[in-house]
Amino acid sequence: MPKVQVFKPADFDKPDAPDLNQFNPVLLAEGDSWFTLGAIPAYSMLDGLDFPTWGAVINLAHPGDTVSKMEQALKAGDAQRRIDVWASELGRWIADSAAYPLNGILLSGGGNDLIEAFPHLLKSPCDYTSIAPNNITEAIDPAALDKFDRFVGASFTGIVNFVRNHGGPNAHVPIFCHTYDFPTPNDAPSTILGARIGQAWMYPRLNEHRVPQALWVALADFLVRHLANRLRTLDLQDFHVVNTLETLTRAHPGAHGESGDWDNEIHPSRAGYKKLGRKLSRAICDELGLQEKPEE
Repeated sequence: MPKVQVFKPADFDKPDAPDLNQFNPVLLAEGDSWFTLGAIPAYSMLDGLDFPTWGAVINLAHPGDTVSKMEQALKAGDAQRRIDVWASELGRWIADSAAYPLNGILLSGGGNDLIEAFPHLLKSPCDYTSIAPNNITEAIDPAALDKFDRFVGASFTGIVNFVRNHGGPNAHVPIFCHTYDFPTPNDAPSTILGARIGQAWMYPRLNEHRVPQALWVALADFLVRHLANRLRTLDLQDFHVVNTLETLTRAHPGAHGESGDWDNEIHPSRAGYKKLGRKLSRAICDELGLQEKPEE
């Protein structure tokens, strides 16, 4: 059983609110569907965390969130300078001088920003049929990619700076983020109890741009790796980028549902999240100095 309990902010409004003093470490998580859900029944990367002692995670994440929206919400709350009108839960939990002293903050962000930018990053007009997978950068608009880099970098920087400037007892806690993993563009949308809902994320855009299927994997891999490298270049105080690339078994091209360690096109399965959670746990334990107690 994973040694972590995940709480929602509403749990702390109840008469029998959790006593965080009983847990170590105590972490605050903000982010996207990798920290919440990608299908129903719901599970996430946080469920895969495993510590030597019982830990607690206060989970503020929302499916579909972009790192830019998280940062913009903090800016909106900062302009008001009143705890009761913070535009995000992260602002409320961090900006209060009486906030609970955390051991760290977890961020899952950049993936949805990449999905939103995806159609703009593809070069247009472009004869994709003349491009080989090993020259996939020829399919990318360099100006759009540079704009994406600056946008994502500014968003993460804004969030980290907010914590450092407004974090009260948590102004100097370590902040961890992850690098996602390599999805396979497939017609595999989210599901609710096995029923498909909506559409996939990359698959329809690639078809709209008439990108040959032979380029799909190379294109997805390049962009996900590029995002990971962008995160690694951020020079921010006590900011730790946990490498989760090449952790999961890839989904088979053409799969319409669960395949490899993936539930759908861009969300891992329960088993996949456990693999990712273990990597994140190890990085947190190493940074916080958490070690298994020797057997007596």
